[in-house]
Amino acid sequence: MTRTNAAGSRRVMIALTVAAAVLVTALLVALSQLEGGAGTGSSEELYSGIPQNGMTLGEADAPVMVSIYEDFQCPYCGQLSREVLPKVVQEYVRTSEVKLESRPMAFLGEDSLEAARAALAASEQDLYWQYHSLLFENQGAQNSGYVTGKFLDELAQQISGLNTIAWKNGLDSDAAGSELEKVRSEAEASGVNSTPTLVVSGPGGEKKLVGAKTFEEISAAIDTAGGS
Repeated sequence: MTRTNAAGSRRVMIALTVAAAVLVTALLVALSQLEGGAGTGSSEELYSGIPQNGMTLGEADAPVMVSIYEDFQCPYCGQLSREVLPKVVQEYVRTSEVKLESRPMAFLGEDSLEAARAALAASEQDLYWQYHSLLFENQGAQNSGYVTGKFLDELAQQISGLNTIAWKNGLDSDAAGSELEKVRSEAEASGVNSTPTLVVSGPGGEKKLVGAKTFEEISAAIDTAGGS
């Protein structure tokens, strides 16, 4: 092979390598966007048709209550929300056996407080759980300042039926502050000092689950609380 041909071959190889890198990058970006869209869509579908009342999801007369003390910055709370709660909703809440009650806390930092206020503002329109899921699906690094006004607005825009003007008016309401203080007092009285903590209660008794539990562990506690 002549020197000219060798140089030409190298240029072709470099061009192909660059093109491949660009293609892979574009593919990864596209997949990331698709995953984000799928998460939002699945949340809307997950809660569709299930009654909400403030921070409670499920039928009012469901025999078992699962109260979840959580912080929107807590990585284990995020894991629970993304990987376990959807199955709990499908198998227990949708069948009217369980109602879920979120008890948002804000002890990890300012981002926790702002996220909780935004979710509570959505609860005034009974769309708390949609916002709850979006916060955990888009959870950032702890105390990195990722919970900005723009971030919260973008999440609100993704929720079907949310009146964003009313939602914004509720962000700094006294009601949100009072609710967070109420949850903090309840947690202290119940001996809850870490997140996530689940309190499963029903006619069969009460059980406290601390930490990121599996669906099987939560299911067993629900069955016991239900008297099974």
